[in-house]
Amino acid sequence: EDLSITGWINENAYNPFDLSDEAPGNPWSPHRGDAAMYLGQRAATRLAKKGGVDLPAEMMPEHPDMNAASHVPHAQCLKLVQAAMKDPKTEPQARKIYESIGVFLGYAIAQYVEYLPIKNVLILGRVTTGAGGEIMMEWAKKVLEADFPELSAIKFHTPSEHMKRVGQCVAAAALPEL
Repeated sequence: EDLSITGWINENAYNPFDLSDEAPGNPWSPHRGDAAMYLGQRAATRLAKKGGVDLPAEMMPEHPDMNAASHVPHAQCLKLVQAAMKDPKTEPQARKIYESIGVFLGYAIAQYVEYLPIKNVLILGRVTTGAGGEIMMEWAKKVLEADFPELSAIKFHTPSEHMKRVGQCVAAAALPEL
């Protein structure tokens, strides 16, 4: 109730988000449409081509390397997305990547509130660094305000830029002892 983080954090990366048979597959499980495919680095890399980012063939969404468990090609692709955000010629189209992820985030929060009492959202991960993270939060808030006004009081929190990039470490450190 005092808005402090409890002794644990719920990570919802593997929760179902898109129930469509056409949803992107998750290389770590037999499931499709997990939130990780819409809210993180993989979302940005899946949308990079549509966002006007010039990609080499091995970073195209349909390339086998981009549909494997390794994070390495996604990290490299994300660097291209972030570079496009810094270029005035490519920023208007590249920003749509982050706007889309923000919309996904807003709807994911509304979905998760059905079974989790969410009052605060901690935004972590490499995809949230720089202007892209601010755009994501802005659009998530727009979704909540427009479509779920009863949820518009949910607070968004972000750590420092360095801590955003090591978000999984932060989440792992907050796990309860078993």
